[in-house]
Amino acid sequence: MQRGSGSDRGIAEAFVDFLSGAARFIFYLGMLVGFGSAIFCIYYAFTFSGGGAPANEAQALSNLELFQKLTVSGMISAGVGASYLFWGEELLSALLLIVSGLLYFSPLILTSVGVNSSTKVAQSALAIIQTGGMALGAVAIIVLVFDVANRVRLRAQQGSKADQLKYGKGVKEESDRQNVFLGKCWQLPFCRKFVREKCPIYHARRTCWKEQVGCMCEEQVIRDAMENKVIPKDAVAAAAAIPRNNRLTASQKFDRCKQCVIYNEHQKHKYRALLPSIVIGFIVVYAVFRIPLLSLTSGVVNAMGQMVGKLTFNASGGDSVRNVSAPFQELLLVCLMIILLTYSLKVLEHAIFKLKL
Repeated sequence: MQRGSGSDRGIAEAFVDFLSGAARFIFYLGMLVGFGSAIFCIYYAFTFSGGGAPANEAQALSNLELFQKLTVSGMISAGVGASYLFWGEELLSALLLIVSGLLYFSPLILTSVGVNSSTKVAQSALAIIQTGGMALGAVAIIVLVFDVANRVRLRAQQGSKADQLKYGKGVKEESDRQNVFLGKCWQLPFCRKFVREKCPIYHARRTCWKEQVGCMCEEQVIRDAMENKVIPKDAVAAAAAIPRNNRLTASQKFDRCKQCVIYNEHQKHKYRALLPSIVIGFIVVYAVFRIPLLSLTSGVVNAMGQMVGKLTFNASGGDSVRNVSAPFQELLLVCLMIILLTYSLKVLEHAIFKLKL
């Protein structure tokens, strides 16, 4: 059995190594083919941007048909290979989007440095580079969506990273209580039964993080439970029996709460409650304000084109982006919404798991 297990493990490792090697090969081959074809397209754009039509224009157009296939397939291959090799890196989708954006806006950049896009060959060359940018952008958006979904799933399951939730050695969940969603401290895991039955906060139906006193931080609560101290069943009387530690300030007590396993479980519940509201909120904003947001996106793209045109002393430099296609506007808006959603979730994680609000 052990020999078979070792053999299976060796096969699995060999398969992973094969996938890594294949992804590395696809990545470098895609980079070579995709960007090499794009460079040829740039060369054609400069060469055929003159006033007259060269004699070999037909041959150039024929070559551009091949370059279009190579550019698109190369960009997709490079994007897929990079996604496998660098999966989990926070900058992966951002870098892919930046490169795809540069490729898509290449007509604006190239016309600002002297390319005349009035000829058929130059127009075709610039269009091919744009198409390659859109292909890479599609891969980047898919990677971004899956990355966000994976992070959301992990946060919903775990609540925080392992170094942010300090449960303590030997702490186990109690099986006699349910993990009540957004419940009080005595309705959450890790609340020990023998302490809970003698805990004044439990009988007062309050929470330890509001009282800033609990079984995980205040030794008086543990001592009373160990000594089997009788706690009144009446909520008002039990509240009066809650121990008060006047040696610590409110800030120091809150620092204790931040390190408490029960309070961290409460924070996980808060994150799970707020997460859907933020996602649904972005969907509602997109659905309700879609038309104004599309107009705003188009205005931003046009403003960028005009600004670059002014900086490069090319008054017509922004013409290539003034008539941005409707699908690209929609794609750009969805991309921006996903990026904003990603950073909103990061802000939520920081507030819940770092600041412990």
